[in-house]
Amino acid sequence: MTRSNIMILALAAGIAPAAADIPVIDKTNYAVARDTAEKTGKILDTNKEILTTVEETLRAVTGDRGSEAGSLKDLAIGNGFSVSSMPAFDQLLKGGAADFGSLDSKVVQAVTVLINGLQLVKSLSGKEGSSLSSDKSYEELMKTVMGVSALITGSQQAVEARRSALETAGGEIGKAEDIKGSIDQNTQLQIQTGLTLNEMIGVLNGGVQSLHAENQRKLTDMSNTKKALRYE
Repeated sequence: MTRSNIMILALAAGIAPAAADIPVIDKTNYAVARDTAEKTGKILDTNKEILTTVEETLRAVTGDRGSEAGSLKDLAIGNGFSVSSMPAFDQLLKGGAADFGSLDSKVVQAVTVLINGLQLVKSLSGKEGSSLSSDKSYEELMKTVMGVSALITGSQQAVEARRSALETAGGEIGKAEDIKGSIDQNTQLQIQTGLTLNEMIGVLNGGVQSLHAENQRKLTDMSNTKKALRYE
């Protein structure tokens, strides 16, 4: 039987021959595949947004923010008076002359004017390098007066400078670009608070030394009175 006869029979029987190599589109599978592709695209876009957010967060919490916190580093002391620059009270007199070391010249000038105005004698006995207890007590008291005067003058100057610095710093609060900048600013403020407290402790210590010198003077006076009244 020839090929043409077979085709005729197939058509007569209502059988349609299958066409070879012709793609068949499954609409259901296509819809599923398209939906999957769209969702995958959205997931990828979301992942990109998450990655961007992570990178921005990393930048916000790492790195150097010295330019933002650096402006706060001179709040407590700055370039002005500091208790730590004060020599020990027992070193304020050398060879009978006042010696304030590297203390601020304005503070030294103010204290010098005060001491000169009192017109104090060098010793109660009038002797140079006297070892008498009354002269020693007088010398210690003089050193204490000079030291406390320097602390009062210097601290007053520091309070005025610190107030101005704090007011300026207040205008910088809230201007940090990110959380790292804010954290560094807050850390610097905590450090400056600690330094300020240390200054207060130094001033209070000067007050304690003043009381100590006064008690020492009273003790010396009591001892000298007892010696004077002693019957020999």
